[in-house]
Amino acid sequence: MSSTDSISGGAETLGEAVGLLGATSFVGRAVLAALRRPERQAAGADRPVVAFSRSATAVAAGNTAGHACWRQLPASPEPRSAAGHGASTPPAPAVAKIPLWIAVCPLWAVPERMPLLAAAGARRLVALSSTSRLTKRDSVAAHERVIAGRLAAAEDDVLALARARGISVTLLRPTMIYDGIHDQNVARIARFIRRAAFYPVAGAATGLRQPIHAADVAAACVAALARGGLRDRYEISGGETLTYRALVGRIFAWLGRPPRIVTIPAAVVKVAAPLAARLPGLGSLAAMAVRMNEDLAFDHRAASDDFGFQPGTFSLPSHPGSDHAAVSPQRTP
Repeated sequence: MSSTDSISGGAETLGEAVGLLGATSFVGRAVLAALRRPERQAAGADRPVVAFSRSATAVAAGNTAGHACWRQLPASPEPRSAAGHGASTPPAPAVAKIPLWIAVCPLWAVPERMPLLAAAGARRLVALSSTSRLTKRDSVAAHERVIAGRLAAAEDDVLALARARGISVTLLRPTMIYDGIHDQNVARIARFIRRAAFYPVAGAATGLRQPIHAADVAAACVAALARGGLRDRYEISGGETLTYRALVGRIFAWLGRPPRIVTIPAAVVKVAAPLAARLPGLGSLAAMAVRMNEDLAFDHRAASDDFGFQPGTFSLPSHPGSDHAAVSPQRTP
């Protein structure tokens, strides 16, 4: 019986299998690619992978592709906090032995899946949070402050629930994740430029950014999973620091467009942003304009020292319309 057969059967014990939550996201696809890299297989590090999704269609397509065993998640149960509040947790579905887990789904979805991890005999979990937990807590947009609060609460819940079950956890907080096509950062700027042929910025737009490629986020997850004795939380950032204006200029160049960057006076933005943040659909834009002159840079040396994190520079594919799934960032020397 193959390892895939044993996983799908849900009864046999597997050696060092890896479970993946959030497998259908663009970061999840990058994790799947990282887990099956040829160099990992050559080093004997290749493990059976169980990818979880709530979509029956995604599960069927994933099993047809054959790169992992896909399992369908049950409908989301009522979340149960670390303090025990909320509805009682329903029984976890029967699963094969999966001791190692990576979660790249929204962090607040992880606590409700703890019964699943416990039933699978989980002993190690690496989960993604975000530096938004820090950078958006004082945002002019109320919904962004809510997101920061949800991330903070989810971090605490995941750590407490996992510890109660004897699961070792490392939370990674990436900066601006991109691949240029599926993300809501670089790809969103590129879509605006394609439509409007210009891009507006607030004032000098000198706030620092460290975009991190999805492939580097995936590599960090896989590397951290293999290490013991790590800290609870790490910031991970891209290998190149750019001002917001320079970032936009690089995207113009990637698209083959002249850099038509329209500057809106910072004083106008400062006055208008709190008002615009209250209007439907403008909250995120107002908050983003304010942040264009704020430094959102984070030191990732702890991750480099503790589990060998080596991010690449800001790098986009040769062809803006190409599929970025197979594209990796350029490594810094």
